[in-house]
Amino acid sequence: MKTLKYFEYTGHLHVHSSYSDGNASIKEIASAARSAGLYFVGITDHNTLQGLKDGYEGWHDGVLVLIGTEVNESKNHYLAFDVQEEIPQNDAHPQQVIDAVNDQGGFGYLAHPVEKGNPFLFQGRTFPWNKTDVSGHAGLEIWNFGSLWRTAYASKLQAIFWRYFDVYHAARYPDPQGIGMWDRMMQKGRVACFGGSDAHCIPATWGPLRMIFFPYSLLFQTINTHVLLPEELASDFATARSQIYDSLREGRFFIGSDYLHPSAGFQFSAIDSYGSEDEIPMGAEVNHSQSTALRIFSPSSRGLIRVIKNGRQVYQSREQLLIFKVLKPGIFRAEVHYTLRTGKAIPWIYSNPIYVR
Repeated sequence: MKTLKYFEYTGHLHVHSSYSDGNASIKEIASAARSAGLYFVGITDHNTLQGLKDGYEGWHDGVLVLIGTEVNESKNHYLAFDVQEEIPQNDAHPQQVIDAVNDQGGFGYLAHPVEKGNPFLFQGRTFPWNKTDVSGHAGLEIWNFGSLWRTAYASKLQAIFWRYFDVYHAARYPDPQGIGMWDRMMQKGRVACFGGSDAHCIPATWGPLRMIFFPYSLLFQTINTHVLLPEELASDFATARSQIYDSLREGRFFIGSDYLHPSAGFQFSAIDSYGSEDEIPMGAEVNHSQSTALRIFSPSSRGLIRVIKNGRQVYQSREQLLIFKVLKPGIFRAEVHYTLRTGKAIPWIYSNPIYVR
């Protein structure tokens, strides 16, 4: 799918396999991703790259499998990509983890930084970030399906009820605290938003009930990553891997809640003038001029577009295509909220920022 000059490919990141605490092999996960219509999937098993060492990174069933790792144990989890060797854990000093990833030429994201947990589920275990004065990371995870579910419910029975009657109920809203953290970090440097399901495909046994609480096939339809590539995704694995990683490094992607409504086709770019075909994609910088404008396209007429500048909403529109004149420099991002039949608009799409200098 082409968006202006860019080709869009949908994938899912932050996935665990049987190499750590997931419930399926990497081949099985790739098969589930293919059934969900994804082009790529990012495996991030806890503190191991054994899947990479065993040769599972590559094309499987037409899905590009990328293997990273989630580093640290009790707190300050870091999602590392494009590394070849395991990163030493350091819960107390996560900056050293970030530095070690960068030393290998990799990059990464703060995982579920504001996770709160729930005493009724998983013994109340939670893995937040308690040291956010870090640097050198590519971004942070603002929308984590698993973390939101673990936080939401006051009892196991309530969790089971919503699992079967409205599985999306708990994950409708990214934690505002995480979005606020992202907006503050962007004032200090280039920081991308990141989202995923934290997929484990958890088997659960509660009394006579036995179930797979969140199968991969379901999670791969939730909070997805849509990368924008200047060229079509290559069939050669090494080239395709570089294409996806370049997009992630540069923040040239958006996250969309595809369970709510398909988000493919969303566009957010800067243009030099209303009639110009020159496009500056999300994640990039542009010098401000009198003719600088933002172009935002919602994939649905039910979308409510919100323009955010330096962490504050400055405009909103129910038009499907919005051209927004930039009067002064700033850090701009776009949100689209999807309007339900009840008339309520809930979060749907988050762009990465454009830096107007």
